[in-house]
Formats: sequence, C-alpha cells, structure tokens
Amino acid sequence: MAEAALAYIKEMPSLLQQLPELIKRLPELVKELPDLLKNVPVSAAAGVVVLIALSRFVVGEVRSYYRLAHVPGPKICGWTNLYIARKMYGGRMHYDLLDMMKEYGPLYRTGPNSLVVSDPDIIRRMSAARSEYIRGPFYKSVQIDAKHDNIFSMQDDNMHKILKSKMGPGYSGRELGGFEPCIDKHVAGFVNLIDSKYISQSDDYRPMDLALKCNYFALDVISDLGFGAPFGFLEEDRDLYQYNEITRQFFPFVMFMANVPALLDMLGRWPLTKMGPTAGDANGFGRLMGFAAQFVDSRLGPNAKSGRDMMQSFVNAGLTRDELMQEVFVETVAGSDTTATAVRSTLLCLLGNPNAMNKLLAEISNGIAKGQISSPIKDSEAKEMPYLQAVIREGIRMFPPATGILNKQVPPGGDNILGYEIPEGVQIGHNIAGLMRTQDIFGPDAEAFRPDRWLEAESEPEKLKEMLGAVDLVFGYGKYMCLGRTIAQMELNKVFVELLRRFEFQLVHVDKPMNLMSAAMLIMDDFWVRVTRREDAE
Repeated sequence: MAEAALAYIKEMPSLLQQLPELIKRLPELVKELPDLLKNVPVSAAAGVVVLIALSRFVVGEVRSYYRLAHVPGPKICGWTNLYIARKMYGGRMHYDLLDMMKEYGPLYRTGPNSLVVSDPDIIRRMSAARSEYIRGPFYKSVQIDAKHDNIFSMQDDNMHKILKSKMGPGYSGRELGGFEPCIDKHVAGFVNLIDSKYISQSDDYRPMDLALKCNYFALDVISDLGFGAPFGFLEEDRDLYQYNEITRQFFPFVMFMANVPALLDMLGRWPLTKMGPTAGDANGFGRLMGFAAQFVDSRLGPNAKSGRDMMQSFVNAGLTRDELMQEVFVETVAGSDTTATAVRSTLLCLLGNPNAMNKLLAEISNGIAKGQISSPIKDSEAKEMPYLQAVIREGIRMFPPATGILNKQVPPGGDNILGYEIPEGVQIGHNIAGLMRTQDIFGPDAEAFRPDRWLEAESEPEKLKEMLGAVDLVFGYGKYMCLGRTIAQMELNKVFVELLRRFEFQLVHVDKPMNLMSAAMLIMDDFWVRVTRREDAE
C-alpha cells in the first residue's frame, strides 16, 4: 500500500496535466467504485479508497486554485485562507489590506474562494437595495448566539429587510423625542470628568488615557439611548466588568475564525459553545448577556414597565425575546466602539497637525463670539461649521472605525468585476481602509490628514460628490446602511467643540502616542494626554 501511494505521488505531475479529464470522469469513477472493488482483497481495497480520497482532495484543491487564478494576489492565497487569517490576527489588518491594494490593485485574491475590492462603485453595487449579492458566511462570526441571528449577522435578505424595518423607528429617534438631550447630558459628563479629575498644573501632573475615556463616553450614550439608563462608565471612571479589556481580546480571535471557513463552522458547535461567555459571568460579554436577559425580561414579563428608549421601540415593533437579546449586544458593541474610535482617532490627528487644530479652534472661537454656537452646541449649529465638518470627514477617512472585510457573496450566474469574470459563490470583501487612501479620489496626499481638501473640493462639485460618496461608505450602503449613523454623527458634531472650547490636550508619548490594533474594529488604547484648561475658555 505504501509503495502504491509513493508511486501515485511520483506520477502526480502527469496526472495534473490530465486534470480536466479527471474532473469530468470523477463522478463516474466514484459510482463504479463498488463494482470495481468486489473481488479485491480488503487491504488493497483500503489502499484504493485512500488513493481515491486523496485524488478527490487534490482535484478539489487544484480546481479551487484555478477558479480565481486570473485575479491578482499572493499565490499562496489560492491554496489557503490562513495567509489572510494570520494577517487579521496580527493586529495590522487595515495596513495589510492597504499594502496589498498598492501591490495588486483595487481587486485581489485573499483566499481560495475570496477576493477583496476597494472600488467604491463595486462596493455600492454589491450593497444596493436591489442587488442580488447577499451577506457571506463571514457574518456568522458576529452571531452572538449560534441559534439566533442579529441585524448584523443575518444573511437572509428578506428576513433582514423585515427586521430592519421594525428597528428603523427606534434608530431614528422619533419615538424618543430625539437623541440630542441625551447626548448633551453625556457630553457634559465627559467634560465634567476631565475638569474634576484630570486637569494638570505645573506642580500637579494628572495624565489621562483619552482612548479609554472616549469609550466610557460612547458606552454611556448608547446605553442611555438604548436602555433608558447609562451603564455608568463616566461616573465610575473605570472599565466596568472588564468590558474594554475583553473586547480587545475578542475581535482578533473572531476575525481569525471568520477568515477560515472550517473554523467558522465550529463556532456554533460543541465544545466551543460551552467555552464561550455565559449569563452568569461577572465580567465581559457574559456580564452583558446577564444584563440583556434581565433587561429584556423586565420589558416583556407580566409586570413589564414601559420605557422611553430604543429597546422599547423594538418591543413595540414586535421583536421577540430572542431578537431583543441579540440586539442588546449589537447596539452596545457596534454603537460604542465605532463612535469612540472616530472621536479618539480624530483628536489624535488634530494633535499631530497644529495647522488643522488652529483652524478648528478659530472657527469655534469665531462662532462663539458671533453667537452662532450655543452651550452646549446644537447639532444644527455644528452642521453649519464647514471646517468642523471637514475635520470629522477627514478623521473618519484616515481611521475608518470598522475595518472588517464584510464579505458579500457573488450571486448565481457570476459577475464581472473590474474586467474579471468572477464565478458565483465567490466571497468579495470590502477594503474600506484602502478605499479611504485612494489617490484617484482623494489626491496625491491621500495618506495625509488634511481637512482643507474638503473645502478645496467645493469648487469642483463632481469631485466633492465623489469624495463624499466614498467616505459615506464607512457607514455602509443601500440595504446594509448602518442604522446608528444618525446617533454617531450627532455625537461627533458635539464632542469636539465641547472638549476643545474648554481644554488643551498635549501628547504624553510623542514617539508612540497610542497603541493601535486593527481587527474588524480599530482598537485603541494608551492614548495618554496632559490636559489643561484653555485660557480663553468661557
């Protein structure tokens, strides 16, 4: 048997030349196998079965390799998903995807059955309301409960549309009387925390991790809007339940699993289902599960008390207990981490660019002097501040908060992508970080933080439209548009003005101002700053 296997391996090159014919005949040979083995000794038959199995494996692998061999990309990606999975786990995902785009172009291969694209028109086409593309298996990685989908993990377009229509009113704020008063309250809480604990003097040094405080702010906003009361991160000024620490560990693991289909399938199976968080845990996602169960039951039980928050809107719309449980997670994680990232990364960019910071401060000061900026600033007033809006767009462009590739599945019949014929069933991900640094859209200095590019583009309406359309893709598009966009934009419109009108921030570690890890989300920490009160503050 060993000799036969060795002989088979030696003949592999010639067999590969006959691959097309072998592929055609393989089903026929398998059907004939029982008759062929009737009079063959058991040991020999076992050897034949092993060789047939090996043949099928080899044929399958070679077939998979050549299926997308015409698309550029690292050769190893034609054979395995581990290459890209390793990069996802390495914490530099957005940089790696950007580097690959520079080497291979706007469409390249990342696995035997997966590609990544950075062309905005293709991304919009895949997510358009009537697109035949659907979410791929990648989305299973954010399925909190293996038995139930959430708004983000749901792959069935019809079910997704129904659930989204039920949740839309809650995310619009109409049933809550608007989001602004709640956001104002927590912006004030953020300001008060800094003012009461972290103001440094010449003889009193009080460094502050701004990354962590941004997380606290975003978590309190989304919990108050979503559940009627804040978690209390700002008030306690600590990482309650080790939420941020565990989140940092969670995303790299999930992204690694998401890019290896065989591993992804295991997430919902025993024993991995027994190894995950449970509602009885004291910390992390388990604590959040316990909160979700307790909170949802309080709204659905016989003695249910109605609230005026997003979850009550979902209850009124008819979401089931299981659906509500999942949305507690999605709302908390997606609604906080992305906003916190946008705030801290934009502040980092401003602190590294005195010219942009001074222009923004001048716009704030002029607005206050002319009575155009209230205290706190109104959302409507912030929208009329051109440089502030340019700073917000540029900050999001430089550091798009969500960097996951979000695979969509090519529909039946295949598609033509940028001149390449792509078979049905192929997974195509978004390289949103690469898109944000595309020179054809944002200019030769696309890798520089320069808010003025947005003001300069106002003289070229078509160019400005192209730039705005590209940056808007950070929030998704069409049927997959982010439900929480209105909340996030209102937070950004307020928080920069309210912080910068009162405080000056200086980097503590100029050589490495912040730790940055990219794994589906941009995870930032150790953003240490020295804070002082502005001399001209109100």
